[in-house]
Amino acid sequence: MEERRLDNGMRILVYQCPGQYVVAASLLFDVPLNAETCDREGVAGLTGRCLTQGAAGRTAEEFADALALCGADLDGSAFPDGFAVRLSVPVTHLRSGLDLLADAVTEPTFAAADFEREKRLRLQDIDQAHAYPQHVAAEQLNEMLFGTARAARPVGGSTGTVEEITRADLVSYADTHLQPANATLVIAGDFLDVDVHDVAAAGLGGWEHVGGRVVEGEQAQVHDGPQLALVDWPDAPQATVRVAGEGVTRGDPRWPALFVANYAVGGNFSSRVNTVLREQKGVTYGASSTLDTGRRAGIVSVSTAVRSDATAQSLADIVAIVAAARGAITDDEVATAIRAATESAALGFERSDAVVGRVEMLLSQGLPLGHVDANLERIRQVTTEQANAAYADVVRPGDLTVVVVGDAASLRQPLAGWGYAELQEIDPPGQ
Repeated sequence: MEERRLDNGMRILVYQCPGQYVVAASLLFDVPLNAETCDREGVAGLTGRCLTQGAAGRTAEEFADALALCGADLDGSAFPDGFAVRLSVPVTHLRSGLDLLADAVTEPTFAAADFEREKRLRLQDIDQAHAYPQHVAAEQLNEMLFGTARAARPVGGSTGTVEEITRADLVSYADTHLQPANATLVIAGDFLDVDVHDVAAAGLGGWEHVGGRVVEGEQAQVHDGPQLALVDWPDAPQATVRVAGEGVTRGDPRWPALFVANYAVGGNFSSRVNTVLREQKGVTYGASSTLDTGRRAGIVSVSTAVRSDATAQSLADIVAIVAAARGAITDDEVATAIRAATESAALGFERSDAVVGRVEMLLSQGLPLGHVDANLERIRQVTTEQANAAYADVVRPGDLTVVVVGDAASLRQPLAGWGYAELQEIDPPGQ
């Protein structure tokens, strides 16, 4: 890896990936999602969508043609811990591709017609997403876990907030938050004899924009205590289930041991959760648990979809499996998890876009660039005692948030009778 800085403060990280002649790049801005105002949530996502719809005097069609001529793809998006403009381009057209990326962030047009179209498409996306119980379950889970924090609400905003966004809001957001001083260009590929620094400096080195205030990310507090919610999905033959509680960030010293323990509980096809629900009881096609992390918060979550008539018992089984795992992770389970995490790790970095994606994650979550190697070494050193201690310390089976999306008429009584927490009934989105 080669690291440099342009005179305007922009950081450049270059990763040589032999044989990868399609270069991947991400211009990452250190702008958390809570930089949006509450009544304009979704403005960051709309800004990303509109950045490539014309720039530097080109219309949307002309800009698309310019990208096509150099075989490039360019898009912008917001996520909880940052904002990124991502480029994919053959190395032979790297200069043209980076010039177009520079045009998009330094001279976006934000034409009124393009803005209105992208806004309309975003509103349609919201409506379509609400037709999927998996999406509804995830949104409801976030709302219950994070309360009033920005993390509780959709990254792309809700119908109500997106409808209020104007073109002027996009201009203000870009002018305030997209600036070289808080940007890092991460770029990976086989660059042949191209000097990436010189190419980047030619397109972005003259950008001297100074925006507004620096926004600190929000410290989201995960709900403490049991919760149980049922979102009505009339006549659904199965129930979509999400169970989650407070976890840790990747920078937490317990993370490697928690990763190993979670792999045994629900992190692989032969895990305890999947073995019971799929193999032994046959109520699902699959169940898994994950460690979801951000810069300032993390959660441990179990996801599955089960037969409606088996929902309450399946939830009881999940909580029981989680409780039984505390102090009971075995030597064989630890060894299996360590092998799975370390022996195939290199395969995740064969492609240039995978390298860029991982570095983007590290930067957005405030982790050092050497974290991947250091974390793998820590995982190799995890003992059975440490895995059990981390799981028992972090995961609290009596304080989980449970969301079920399914037919309320058939699920109401068994869920209330389960007795885990007081049942909250919630109407599906749009009702």
